Amino acid sequence: MKLDWLPRAIVPLAIALAFALFRKFAPAPPQPDSITSYDHQQIPEPLSPGAIRAIMWGIAFCLLLNFFLFRGANHLWAKMDGPATLRLYPPNVIWCFAPGFAALAIPWPLTVWLLRRLGRTDEADSVTAESSTSTGFDSFKIMKWLSIGIVGPIALFTLLATPKHLSISSTGATLGSYASLQREAFTFDKAKRAISIDGYRDRSGKLIPARDLLIYFANGRRLDANAGGDGGTRVRDDVVQLLLARTGLHPEHASTERDILPGTQN
Repeated sequence: MKLDWLPRAIVPLAIALAFALFRKFAPAPPQPDSITSYDHQQIPEPLSPGAIRAIMWGIAFCLLLNFFLFRGANHLWAKMDGPATLRLYPPNVIWCFAPGFAALAIPWPLTVWLLRRLGRTDEADSVTAESSTSTGFDSFKIMKWLSIGIVGPIALFTLLATPKHLSISSTGATLGSYASLQREAFTFDKAKRAISIDGYRDRSGKLIPARDLLIYFANGRRLDANAGGDGGTRVRDDVVQLLLARTGLHPEHASTERDILPGTQN
């Protein structure tokens, strides 16, 4: 029986299930007497829909700027290693997730909250009522939950990537790992073995290209040239050449890490 249709059906089914759960656990609140025009109970004059949209776009833009905050913190942490010939950082896409999801989820409920805090209850009630009527559930409550339950963990996981980097100097390398405040230092004069690998094998045994360079040291530790995350799944050529030049090693070759022959690593 062919199930080629199943992957295409999962997304719409998941969306339909989510909306059903939203309507069950967060039903739309009772509508006010008038949701199409302001009743002028608030003291300030009503804002135009365009002004409210401008507020949301402004909040979204400010949240997107957190990309530079995350990336800047990562680069600043790496520079604390001291002088370096080359520094490797995680791909910039890592710093896009938290600001991107935040810009999608937070502006709408935050704008409603701000309107209420500023005494513009008419606009806030009108916006939430219109959205809840069209969706069939309490949009403000759902978006608030999504902001806390999805954006919060994503921001935390992104923040934990701040220490991740690899600094290469004239005498050694310093590695910062995910969710670790400890830096691991490697001294090049203790490097004993370098092995170039082509990639790794999947469950079927097929070789997946992912070039890397592994350097073993006298104390039994190992440095992965792509540990900093720069260049995606393939280590950069200039990184390989720099590490080989600094260690003075001639690399061995293995198809995958599992194919590495035993050798002197101590």
